[in-house]
Amino acid sequence: MKRGMQVLKSVAACTLALSAGAANADLTVVRYQEYPGSIINMGTWVMREQGFCEKQGLDCQAMMLANGPLAQQAAAAGSVDLIVSSMDVMLQAADKGNDLVVVGPMMKNNIYSLSVRSDVPQPNREKGYPDNMKDLVGKRVGVTARGSGTEMYVRTLLQGAGLGPTDVTYIGVGAPATAYSALMAKQVDAILSWDPVPAVCAATNTCNVAVNMSQDEGPDSVKAMNGGFVVWQARREYREKNEDVIRRFLKAQADAFEWLRDPANAPKVNELVTKNFKLGDIPKREEVTASVVKSMIDQYDTQFDPRALTGFNDFLVSNKLVSKPLQPERVLSIVNQ
Repeated sequence: MKRGMQVLKSVAACTLALSAGAANADLTVVRYQEYPGSIINMGTWVMREQGFCEKQGLDCQAMMLANGPLAQQAAAAGSVDLIVSSMDVMLQAADKGNDLVVVGPMMKNNIYSLSVRSDVPQPNREKGYPDNMKDLVGKRVGVTARGSGTEMYVRTLLQGAGLGPTDVTYIGVGAPATAYSALMAKQVDAILSWDPVPAVCAATNTCNVAVNMSQDEGPDSVKAMNGGFVVWQARREYREKNEDVIRRFLKAQADAFEWLRDPANAPKVNELVTKNFKLGDIPKREEVTASVVKSMIDQYDTQFDPRALTGFNDFLVSNKLVSKPLQPERVLSIVNQ
């Protein structure tokens, strides 16, 4: 009898395992890019962990790819299906022959901000942009790397204020964590960076945001890129063969964004972010995290404004980053939900 019960249990276990395998087999695999440890992934964390991918019949598999060019190479090799970056990164690759197309939105506005250390004299601070750019003349400004897109944004901010692009000294300081450290060590006087730097500045009073481009600040040439700043992309061949998969992926994303905006889910959001997002040893960590989460949720969007392409083309051509404007039919192939 005892042996018979053991046999029955074994059969039941095998049946459950086979059922689970069959259930997983019914899901369509979609491999998409995430940036390691970045809060930008919050939407995709929710898609997976709250079941929105499965609801759309998808097995969403995150591929950790640290930057846009690396993701573009992976897409070209067929090892990832959907990648995500600001559209300027994608357009430069397309200009060089990479057959990528924009398939949907993720974040509507420019993600960058220019922050100045609090002990740097800023007589024009209260006037805001463009007058406050005068305070940086002769100063050292940190960018991710020399010749990077962040340097191009600093140059554009200066030009929009009637200043010369060489009125400051550019120093490569890397991503937000190392950029903020360089600012605090007085290696630079200001940094062009992104979240969580603005939240750290606000929580610690060690720096202040001179220009927050995510809040539609800056010259018209920068504002013109809003409406479709961070976008999902795919190789054209994948887009043509998998339109329904992309549609379901974007629907899962839209459901995740709606879930994130529901105040009733705030405790679960906090739990999710605490598990996946590590800020490290910074002052007022909880306050900074809450601010970064709110900022990210506000930035997520499900609508793509095609006029943003004109803004990006103008920016890239004026900075000699692409040879000529890329036409909509070449780079836009938006999948409607």
